[in-house]
Parts: sequence; C-alpha cells; structure tokens
Amino acid sequence: MNPRREAKLNQAKSSQAIAETLRADICLNRGIEDGMLHEVALAQRFGVSRTPIRQALQRLAYERMITVKSGVGSVITPLEDATRADDIRAAVAIIEAAAKCAPSHPVPPMHFMSIVGILGMMDICELNRAEDLFDIRARLLAALADMIENPILSDAFRAAYWRLIRWSILDLATAPEHQAAHLRELLQSAARTMKTATLAEGFAQIAVIEGRLSQPS
Repeated sequence: MNPRREAKLNQAKSSQAIAETLRADICLNRGIEDGMLHEVALAQRFGVSRTPIRQALQRLAYERMITVKSGVGSVITPLEDATRADDIRAAVAIIEAAAKCAPSHPVPPMHFMSIVGILGMMDICELNRAEDLFDIRARLLAALADMIENPILSDAFRAAYWRLIRWSILDLATAPEHQAAHLRELLQSAARTMKTATLAEGFAQIAVIEGRLSQPS
C-alpha cells in the first residue's frame, strides 16, 4: 500500500477511536470536570497529533455532543429539559424514515441475529449500571445503522440516536427499572418482528417503542 494512503487510513481509524472514547466519556459523564474538551490535553492523552483530535471533535460536533465556540473551545452540549421531547422525536423521525426506505423483502439472517445477540447480552449485564446500558445501546445503534443502506440516512441516524442514548442514560439515575424494561421490550419486539416480517416493519416497530421516551417516566 502507498505509505501516504496507509497513513491517512491509520489517521481515520485513530480519529474514529478517539471519537468513540470521548463519546462514551460524555454519555457517562466521566473524566470531563470543566465541561470542555481541550485539544492539547486530548492530544497528550491519546498520544496523537492535533489533526485526528480535530477530526474526532468535528464528528462529535455534528452529533451535537459538543458545541465549538469561537475563542472558547469545544464545550459539551448540555441536555436541557426543554429540548428533550424534540431530541427524541428527531431520532424517531429518522427511524421512521429508515423504515420507509428499507427493503420490503425478509430480513437477512445476519441482521436478525445481530439483534438476538444483543438481546442475549442483556441477561449478563446489569442494566442499572450506566456503563452496561451504554454498551447495549451503543451496540444496538451500530447494528441498526448497518441495516440502513442509504449512507446519508445512516449517518443522520447515528447522530440523532446518540442524543436519545444520552437521555436514556440520564434517566437511568431516577428510573433504572423503567429504562431496563424499555430496552428489553425494544429488543424483544425488534427480534420478533425481524424474524417474521420485513426490515421496514422492524424499523417501524422500533420507532413506536422509542417514541415513548419522549415523556419522562
């Protein structure tokens, strides 16, 4: 492989891995004391140049995980009660769009098994722990995004669904049983639908269940 091309690929992988770590930090509210992400400190933390750090921050800004303020830096975007319903409705709307664009043929076995595998993980996780809930939710996001053939729609889904995940984790502190029950119902319903119906119907069912999160328990 051309050395320059290999370097670009390694950098892309590095920025993606950095974004994944920072995303988890933000969702789980860990290790970010002043609510800001500083490029120099992050470059030192991950042992990379500032270029992949900037790429990771750009991705997080697109997902509204952070807000880049001129002269200030990258500030974690807070969750505000006034935007809760709109945030969740936006994610649900994109899931509904995915349902409309999904193929009408039976769900490929690999997609069905990915949901079943995540459902099985729930039996060995403690969903009252934010880390476990985050892990299951993140795996579900990745699985669903892989099922969306349109790359633009898939990317929009990822961005909007991360916002929904942040709300789920925030709500875990006050309603752990509700969040666990909601996630189990979501996965069980999705698995049943995808086993016997189409991918479009599976996404439509997911949209219905996730829409219930628009009102706090």
